[in-house]
Amino acid sequence: MKLDVMKVGIGLAVVIGITLTVVAGYALFATVGGVAGLTVAPELFVSILFGGLLVASAAAVRKTVPKPRTRV
Repeated sequence: MKLDVMKVGIGLAVVIGITLTVVAGYALFATVGGVAGLTVAPELFVSILFGGLLVASAAAVRKTVPKPRTRV
């Protein structure tokens, strides 16, 4: 399987951009007033979100990076 680094970089940039847009929208929504049901602190929300993204990207990289050959 060939890995196109440019497409991976663009895809990662798009995902990060969408994520940051969602976080900014939530922060603005919570600042203006929001809904009483959404009581998660923005800092906690961002930490959970980026923690999940870190785990997901680590899992994706682990699947795509070939294992090194060892000589016995």
